[in-house]
Amino acid sequence: MPASSTRQASSRPSASATTTCCPPPTRRQHVRFSDLSGRRVVVWGFGREGASVTEHLRDLGVDVGVAEPDRVQGPHPDLAYGEEGRTRLLAADVVVKSPGVPVVHPLHRELVAAGTPVTSLTDLWLNDNAERVVAVTGTKGKSTTASLLHHLLAAAGLRSSLRGNIGTSVLAETDPPAEVVVMELSSYQAQSLTRSPRVVAVTSLFPEHLTWHGSLEAYFHDKLNAVAHGPEVVVVPAEAPEVVRRVRERVSPGTEVLLTDADGVHVDEAGDVVWPDGTRVAAPDLPLPGRHHAANIAVALRLAGLFDIAPTTLAAALRTFAPLPHRMEPVPSGDERRWIDDSLATAPEAVVASLASLPGERISVVVGGEDRGLDFSPLLSHLRSHPELVVLLVGPAGARISAEAPDLGAHLFDSFGEAVTWAGSAANPARVVLLSPGAPSYDEFADYTERSAAFRAAALAADGR
Repeated sequence: MPASSTRQASSRPSASATTTCCPPPTRRQHVRFSDLSGRRVVVWGFGREGASVTEHLRDLGVDVGVAEPDRVQGPHPDLAYGEEGRTRLLAADVVVKSPGVPVVHPLHRELVAAGTPVTSLTDLWLNDNAERVVAVTGTKGKSTTASLLHHLLAAAGLRSSLRGNIGTSVLAETDPPAEVVVMELSSYQAQSLTRSPRVVAVTSLFPEHLTWHGSLEAYFHDKLNAVAHGPEVVVVPAEAPEVVRRVRERVSPGTEVLLTDADGVHVDEAGDVVWPDGTRVAAPDLPLPGRHHAANIAVALRLAGLFDIAPTTLAAALRTFAPLPHRMEPVPSGDERRWIDDSLATAPEAVVASLASLPGERISVVVGGEDRGLDFSPLLSHLRSHPELVVLLVGPAGARISAEAPDLGAHLFDSFGEAVTWAGSAANPARVVLLSPGAPSYDEFADYTERSAAFRAAALAADGR
């Protein structure tokens, strides 16, 4: 695990320092897998994670039941549905909650008020494995940062395993066991923690998942619960001062906060990634364009540096990293335009960052989808300051943008298909077509991959006529 790092946090919070809306609750007790023997354990939810933890607990000899109180009936005869599910949960000694169950659920609040321990697979596993875990959380950038860190560690010869919200269960142990587990940690997972990973990185914070958490401040509070239970080191991008401030308010006493500044690897004014010893990767050679991606890359490199890996080794490994799909990903097209799939940019701030990564280009950007009621002000401000952008609006979110900002002169379409067909026609004066929606896809599509597939099909069909 990491050697001692070099920069101490410049300030420490008082014991009462938290976000204003969310006073700290009574400290929850740690629960380990070994604590569950002989207790009435109920798993709440039987999706992918619920099924996984249920199987694991039964393999450990734990007598575990499963409840789905929000479903009247279902296909599994041994599950308790509806009122029976509610009764089973209220009678439990320990509840293992699936990530899909929001903390604002009335039954969750009832269980917490009754003093029933409510834990999760992530928390159970971390209570036994935190010492070998580096977790990456944040509103955006966590998947890329975690994947890059795993790539860097593996390239340096460490046995690294990538798990968590990125799609692989924490229970998926390698043989031999991983020396380092790189975990992508969602806000849903972070909320439940009573033990922090040994090392945590926070990439960004802006509004997301507000319905699940209840409010913006509750979202920030739940997300930063990841750093509140004794990590040794937390890494934060120096270019995000508000994130730095909030992290320093929440970290445990004794936690070291490291920034991607001149004391370590950082992003310089030209957008290059630079180490203090002079090792450098120029901006055009980075695997993803834009300063926001460079900042995430610097976070991953700062984390990898904790393992005493030489900057030259890290720079060489960085050049071989293949970016994840749907993140500023160029896609084949039938015309002479550049088509870029940034379908996972589902927050307004992410769209601004993506647009800023393409300076000097005439861009048409497809924006919109399901409307979650987020504040589009940061995006609208950027669009107003760049009137050369060709804005294509779709879905309920696009309709709201059109109503709130008629001065943009944006094109509002009845469907996503109509928008991308127009983008590939001679009517579009732009040379770049960017899908950076700032909203989820559920208004028209099953998920973001289906929306991306529709975008790619339109790119191939485009002929500029």
